[in-house]
Order: sequence, then C-alpha cells, then structure tokens
Amino acid sequence: MPDERALEFKARVFKVLGDPNRLRIVDFLRDGERCQCEIIPMLDQSQPTVSRHLRLLEEAGLVRSRRDGNRMLYQVVDEGVFEIVDILGDDLMRILSHGLMSKLAPI
Repeated sequence: MPDERALEFKARVFKVLGDPNRLRIVDFLRDGERCQCEIIPMLDQSQPTVSRHLRLLEEAGLVRSRRDGNRMLYQVVDEGVFEIVDILGDDLMRILSHGLMSKLAPI
C-alpha cells in the first residue's frame, strides 16, 4: 500500500500544476532563471495574480526564488520538474482524448 504522505504530496504537486497559468510559468522557466517582471507580461496578468501563482509553485517545492536588488528571480528547483510537466504530453493527451478531453468544449 502506498505511503499516505507520499500520495498527499503527489496530489498537491498535481493540484498546483493543474492550473494552465502555472504550467505556462514552469514552461517559461525552461530557459533558466527569470525575473517576475518578465513573467507578468508573458502571462498578461496582474502582479498580485502572478505572485500568487509563483508562491504556490514555491510552496509545492517546484520553484525557488532569490532577490537580486529590487528584482525577484525564479527558477525551477530541479530539471525533473520538466519531466513531470512533460508527462502531460502528446501520449497522455492521446490516451485522455477518449475520456475527459472528449467531453471538454474545444479551446
């Protein structure tokens, strides 16, 4: 039987990654460390909204931040985070297209 704490942790990570904007942030960080001032226009959302997304990613242990003068810089804590996100790639989408995805309205 799986460890309950491990299951809760995995569920929390997938819940945090369940938001399209947070997935966009993680994908944006593939090229390395980014300033929040770069993430805000990329998402086209307000600073408080972007800060909330970044905080949730940090709390889940997926992203870390550091201050550089008056700027906050963000990066993914480990390249393995991209592997987690990539699991939601073409193969999984193909599998899901017969279930949940087929019931969703087209984007």
